[in-house]
Amino acid sequence: MGGTFPMPNSPQVLSVPGPNQRPRKKVALKPGFSPLDWARLSASGKDLRGVTELRLISMDEVALHNKRTDCWMVIAGKVYNVTHYLEYHPGGKGELMRAAGKDGSALFNETHPWVNAESILRACMIGFCSGPSRRQTEAVESSDDST
Repeated sequence: MGGTFPMPNSPQVLSVPGPNQRPRKKVALKPGFSPLDWARLSASGKDLRGVTELRLISMDEVALHNKRTDCWMVIAGKVYNVTHYLEYHPGGKGELMRAAGKDGSALFNETHPWVNAESILRACMIGFCSGPSRRQTEAVESSDDST
């Protein structure tokens, strides 16, 4: 039963990203902004949502919140106000801003499918996405008209 550890095709092997993958990039976080610090903050009871109750939110409204000082995104149909989380994201603010004001589900799953966004961002959830933006709907309708 001799062999090598880890096995060559094991996920435990550090590998070079494939042709469709970007290399993972972590940034040095400032002291006090580790994942453990985020866990403490999100469990502290501090208002990280900025809203009083969960509600349906359109993609058009989400799109208005695309700045570092006011950042919302959709992941798996849930809308999160990630403004407070930006400083804590291990990949850096820039990576998180790629999905600012957008549906970041595909990007999130492509980058780290093993991460449970709901558990990390629970304290930031502000509602549920009510559907595509007007622009997305108009694009679909215009492509339907051309057939």
